[in-house]
This record gives sequence, structure tokens and C-alpha cells, in this order.
Amino acid sequence: MTMKQWLFHHQNQSQRMAFAGVFAILLPIFFPHLFRPLGRASPSLFSEWVAPRPRHLPLLKAASNRHIPIRQQSELWAPLPDQGWKACNEPTTVSSLPAHSQGYIQVFLDGGLNQQRMGVCDAVAVAMILNATLVVPHLDLNPVWQDSSSFSDIFDVDHFINVLSNEVKIVKEPPREYAWSTREYYATGIRPTRIKTAPVHASAQWYQENVLPVLQSYGIVAIAPFSHRLAFDQLPTHLQRLRCKVNFEALAFVRDVKVLGDLIVNRLRNTHHQALGSELRENIDGSGHEGSGKYVVLHLRFDKDMAAHSACDFGGGKTEKLALAKYRQVLWQGRVLNSQFTDNELRSQGRCPLTPEEIGLLLAALGFSNNTRLYLASHKVFLETC
Repeated sequence: MTMKQWLFHHQNQSQRMAFAGVFAILLPIFFPHLFRPLGRASPSLFSEWVAPRPRHLPLLKAASNRHIPIRQQSELWAPLPDQGWKACNEPTTVSSLPAHSQGYIQVFLDGGLNQQRMGVCDAVAVAMILNATLVVPHLDLNPVWQDSSSFSDIFDVDHFINVLSNEVKIVKEPPREYAWSTREYYATGIRPTRIKTAPVHASAQWYQENVLPVLQSYGIVAIAPFSHRLAFDQLPTHLQRLRCKVNFEALAFVRDVKVLGDLIVNRLRNTHHQALGSELRENIDGSGHEGSGKYVVLHLRFDKDMAAHSACDFGGGKTEKLALAKYRQVLWQGRVLNSQFTDNELRSQGRCPLTPEEIGLLLAALGFSNNTRLYLASHKVFLETC
């Protein structure tokens, strides 16, 4: 190679390297979504990976070719036989309100709507345990769904207060003298009126020994976090009945939510849909009719939160492990106790969420055929490529 050829080749190589550098710098500007930081709701494209091959392919093929007898299919959709269950929330007209309230209780509820609903039931029970007045619970912003709805956006507040008026006194806001007690106030420092050490499934006695003194000293107490902070078992019967009353009577959706729910169910039951706007107007006017179609709604519980927290292996190889490890660090700050076990140990202990493939096998084993209309009710499914 002559000197002139060498210089020409070296110049072209330098130009290519310079172009590649400029391209690397400009790529995040023109395509920012590719480099967005890993988050709960919108993970980076480069943190995702191609879904692995099915682990149970022979079973899947056998399930898809399986013949399900007509009798078994009809039994599958038949109503469950009466098992003798009775309502736990027996009506009462006798007021059990204390003559004097010990103060005000606030709770800040995180998690999804179902978890928050359970928290509301527990909050009412804790208010009764302490003879306290409950402030309508505050629903924290859900980082997965990015839903900023308040309690009053979802539930009928007046109905909630009235139904429980004989058991627990409930107010929409704390009185003016406690107006400083807000979510923002407790987020900016350590406050003596905040209880943040409530153990999971705490007993009624724990609240009487640890929360009541604070309530009596300051007149108000805020409990956060509060998810699953009251025991399920070993509580007096009247508290369990109260929880039941909250869940099945006091917590009623506002009209807009009911209308939307009826609309969705009507659309799921009917294969031929009208326009969304006209259907919504029919439901509001009361002239809509309910279809008779059968369908299955499935909550997979197989989003990134569950996959990362489980520390299980889902067959995605090294790329999956790196993506979940990074996501686990962002979401759980590395606090995943299951990581001390092997994947086989986790699966044998039932700690791994079922994958869509495994759910499909389960549905097939129950008798659902390929013709079953199946709807997913979940956040973005982990491994989803479509």
C-alpha cells in the first residue's frame, strides 16, 4: 500500500468513526423513548428482550388438540351450587359509637385499587379499636397505573359515611386545628404524629399499646404505610363483621364508575359492538340491555413488578436477568428476600407467578377451549412483544 493510499484509507476510517460518534450523540435526541430511564410504567426499550420459547410445548400442543365433551363445557359455565354461605354483615340499628372520640386517624393507602380497598376496611376497624374518628382515607398515586384518583373520584363518600354512622364516626377532612396534617407534611420530615412502624398483620392489642398513646397526646395520628397492617385472624367477631360491612355495603362506586363498568361488561358479553359514545349514552339513559354471552376475564399478575419481586427465572437467559436485576434495583432498592433461593426452590415453594403459557395450560385443564373469549385485565404483561 502506497503512502497516498494509506492516508486515504486512514482519512475514510476517521470520517466513519466521527460519523458514528455524532450518530451516537444525536440518537437519544431524535429517539428519546429508546433511552428513557427504567421505570415502573414505561421501561426502556433496551431493557426489554425477545420472549423465550415455550417451556411446555408438548403440553401446549396436546391441550390445543384436546376434545372437551359438551357436558363438561356446560358444567364449566354452570353456577356454583349453594354451599351454605351466609352474609357476615348482619344489619344493626344499635349505635356502637363511643361517647367520646379519642382523636382523628388518617391512613395513606398505596398499591392497586384492590389493595387500597382492603386498607379502607382495615382503617375502619382500627378506628373502632381505638374509639377514634376516621378521616376519609387518602389514596396515594399509584406508580404503576399512574392513577391520581382520589377516594371521592371512585367511591361515594356520603354513602360510605352514612352506612357506617352507627359504628364509626367518619369525616371528610380533619378539623381546622389539624389542617397541617397532610400527606405532604409527613413526606418532608420525621413527625411525632406519624406511625410508620406498624407491623404487617398487627393485632388489635398492638394498636391499643402503640397508637392509642400517640392519639391521646396529639389528638391526631397518621399511619403510613398501612397496607396489610391489621391481622386477618384472631380478631373479635364484631370487627370482622365490620370489615365485611365496609367491603360489601359501605364502599359503593360513584355513578360514573358504575356506568363505565356496565358498559364494559356489555361490550365483553356481546361480540357485535356499537360505537362507544352511543353505548355510553344508552347506559346513562337506562335504555341499554345486557347481553348473554359468556367470557373469561383474567388478571395474569405477570407484570414487571411481580416478575422482578419474585426473583424467579422465566427462561429469558442473561438478558432477562440483567433487565430484571436493574428493574429490581429501581423498584425495590435491592430488597428482594426471595433472591436467596434458587429458581427450583422458589418454584417448589409456589413463589413464582404463573407465566401466560402456564395460565393457558391451567385454563385448558379446567376445560376451557380455544373458542373461549378471553380478556386480560392487567398492566402491560411482562415478556409481551405485541
